[in-house]
Amino acid sequence: MAAAGTYYIDTINFADANEVFLDEALTTCAPNGFYQMGGATAREQVDCVNGVGGRLLDAEACPSCTPPTPDPPIAANTSYKVTDVVTSAVAFVAITNTYQPTQKITTNLSANCWLINNGSTDAVTATITGPCNVQPVDQPLYFLLASCSGAGSAYTTIVDAATNLPLTNARYQDANTGLFYVYQNAPGVATTNVGIPIISTLSQSGTGCPVAPTEFSYWNATPCSGGSSVTIKSNNPPNSNGTTFTEGTTSVKVSGTCYVINNFLQTTSAVVSNIGTYAGTAYTGCQTGANPCIPAVVATPSFDVVETTSGDTNRVTKRNGFSQNDNIVITGLAGCWKLVSPSTVATPNTIQDFCPAVSSCTTYVFTGTGYYITCSAGAGGTQSYLNLSPGITETICAITGSVAAGNISSQSGGCNSDVPITPQYNYYNVELCSGGGATIVRVPVGTTLTTNQSVKINNGSTCYKYVSGSGLTTTQDATNITSGCDVCDPPATCFIYAVEYSPGTTVCLTGGQGVVFGDTNNFLTATQLFSSQAGCTTSQAAVVGVYTFTKDGIRTSRYWNGSTLGTAQTCNSSTPQNVTATITAIDTTGLTGGVAGTNYSLSGDIISSFISGLAPLDTNPGTFDTRVLITQGFTGSNINITYAPTSINSDQDITMTITGTITQDAGVLVYAVTGCNNKFWNIEYSGTTPPTLTQGSTIFYRLNAGGITECGIVGQQQPAGTSTSGRFLLRISSVYACNNSRCQ
Repeated sequence: MAAAGTYYIDTINFADANEVFLDEALTTCAPNGFYQMGGATAREQVDCVNGVGGRLLDAEACPSCTPPTPDPPIAANTSYKVTDVVTSAVAFVAITNTYQPTQKITTNLSANCWLINNGSTDAVTATITGPCNVQPVDQPLYFLLASCSGAGSAYTTIVDAATNLPLTNARYQDANTGLFYVYQNAPGVATTNVGIPIISTLSQSGTGCPVAPTEFSYWNATPCSGGSSVTIKSNNPPNSNGTTFTEGTTSVKVSGTCYVINNFLQTTSAVVSNIGTYAGTAYTGCQTGANPCIPAVVATPSFDVVETTSGDTNRVTKRNGFSQNDNIVITGLAGCWKLVSPSTVATPNTIQDFCPAVSSCTTYVFTGTGYYITCSAGAGGTQSYLNLSPGITETICAITGSVAAGNISSQSGGCNSDVPITPQYNYYNVELCSGGGATIVRVPVGTTLTTNQSVKINNGSTCYKYVSGSGLTTTQDATNITSGCDVCDPPATCFIYAVEYSPGTTVCLTGGQGVVFGDTNNFLTATQLFSSQAGCTTSQAAVVGVYTFTKDGIRTSRYWNGSTLGTAQTCNSSTPQNVTATITAIDTTGLTGGVAGTNYSLSGDIISSFISGLAPLDTNPGTFDTRVLITQGFTGSNINITYAPTSINSDQDITMTITGTITQDAGVLVYAVTGCNNKFWNIEYSGTTPPTLTQGSTIFYRLNAGGITECGIVGQQQPAGTSTSGRFLLRISSVYACNNSRCQ
């Protein structure tokens, strides 16, 4: 049975109405269903969801409908009710077939637009003067929300007035359901997805989902040792229909005491009187199962051991007569091992005997600069001196305790003779950055070369690139190690552009963001495009297509066919969405002692490097990535890099400032040395504060050519800058000692 009620339509006659509304302003659609205004026909309203949408279907015969009690006759409409869209003033204008409800018109009352609401019987107070030609109004954007309770998604149009966007992670609450939703930080959409509602009863109430109160579960338990039952608290509660424990079996530990779980009590966010929270481990039983709370006492079958020199760890089977902290020899294993702690893990290793008495001499791996007494010199003998470059080590046999702790990289067992000095290098295959010219270089142990790195040889001017490790040796030293050929020898005419790229030949299309390199500092005058900075020297052309460059709000597009750039075409002059910061100057006046190319180099973001993004664009370190590479033999301190300005709102040049101090690591002295084979050399003697060598003393030195180690007698000190043939290794004696057994 139909029920009579008051509704509103958007035309004068129900037969040609488009929609039925609940309010006079025609903003909220009437519920879906059948509607009738006299007669024997009815029209169905559909698509009304949460008061939005709604449309009337064609009229249908309704012979079985019993008409409701008719309303009093409706007086014929004599006017339209209209509302001033600016002031909300109300007036009545004469009806005309030219204009219909929901249209906007002008009247003789004011210059404002007036909205035709509906037909009326009120007296006419104004006349229609024409249509209201208003500018189109931006449609609202809908922003996706996710339910905090997992109940689905929704859309909102509530935004921050300053940004026309919801706050980041903004939280909304539905006044009808009390449910919370959180903005997904996604761009707004003009239309919504089918099935995701637009909730009109939302209000913004903070950010992020509200923190749910922590729930605890409570359990009845009994001490494993016996006694009265207690209540135990768990931070990982189950629901009321399940448990995280096997009741009557599982045991837990609270404050070091084991309890068996009897039964589940309740789950609540409130704190219930209890003895404490269990330690987090659920045991298989008090003393049963694979993981009991009270483990069974197991006889100790073995010991954990540690090698007294290397620190290696292992395990050995227990043997009568040997106790914890004893030093023992393990059958089949080298070294002396200390019995550290009892173990329950079986092992095939067995104790052979106690360790023999420690030798009076020890094998050391020496590092840095310092003195020691060789084993052959004996206790109280003459000290020897080593001055090793960073990363270089030497193995020596020295009187135990004669080497300072700071000079010991590692040490091993006893020894009874001097250890021959052998060079320690890693060797690599390299080739010219331009291709070909394969050769081998070496770097000290502790330094490695990797893919894409480049080097120079013996501080020369030619750049080589890494190929692979080498099984061959060489005396060529790799110097000036950089991150790539383009850093080692950057092209003189190679400039970077931030561009949009689109395949094909049509200019001014919107394309993907990227970078390309050209042969001039102006995209408009460039004649060649390259895929990378290194491509500028190898002629590796950029891919064919259209490149669009934006500067100062002007987009310029050019077609590149792989060899020739087409004429530049201006696309538009609209303000770009992004701004670009380009490094155009480097200020090193505050870098004390720094000489570019000598004791430092730059990699990463340098001249012509740029970043792009939405204004304001942050140019602080972390956005740009510039690295100062200190040359081996020098040390940098308090190195700091800044970029100015630190924030930009339009395309702008950036000045990078480097401050700090660079100092040389070691002083260098040069001595004339007469080899015990009667050859003459100038030998380099270096260190942070090298003492002078005594004329007539005997030393070991290593020649640069061939890496040969020889003995010789120190002569006069030579002027600074004198070219050298080798370097000092160690002092053998303070007097002429070519007849020393170590030299022979």
